[in-house]
Amino acid sequence: MARRTRWILLALVVVLLGAAVGLVVAQQPKLDDARAKVDTSWKPLVAPDQLVLRYQTLEGALTAFDAAGGKDLGVSRDLQAALGTWRGALRDSDAGSQADAANHVEAQGNRLVANGLGADRFKQDKALLDALTKYASTKPDPQRVAAYNRAVRDYQDVRNGALAQPVARVLGFDARPVFELGGAG
Repeated sequence: MARRTRWILLALVVVLLGAAVGLVVAQQPKLDDARAKVDTSWKPLVAPDQLVLRYQTLEGALTAFDAAGGKDLGVSRDLQAALGTWRGALRDSDAGSQADAANHVEAQGNRLVANGLGADRFKQDKALLDALTKYASTKPDPQRVAAYNRAVRDYQDVRNGALAQPVARVLGFDARPVFELGGAG
């Protein structure tokens, strides 16, 4: 009886291992393809005339904000940090970290616009208002943004599938953020 139980347990372990391997073999290519599509759709957004240009104009707006007396404010420091993270993410070439950094820059850019347009002392500074206007008018191609966000949603759908979810967790198929263009854009 004990011998039969051992054989049954061994057979059960072999079947479970086979099922796990089969699950990985079946799901990993789908996850790879979906993540590759996200990465491919992100690349056009980091072209020199897209987010790179937008954040260069944002740096100009930040410089004008600092010159107008905002250098010691938290929004200035936070935006400097977010732009530094963005530059580092560009060097690393990881689409996921770039998208995450871009979302942080957009959020801090929104804060800069709100501070620049909301405080009386900044509303009077023409150089700052011109720089904020230039930033607001420098937008990435909305079709590229939509294509990237669609690829992210598709990837998330694949990742969250009942069979793919454990494979994604074990093999490191992490979530990718959608890109949220700030209110200034």
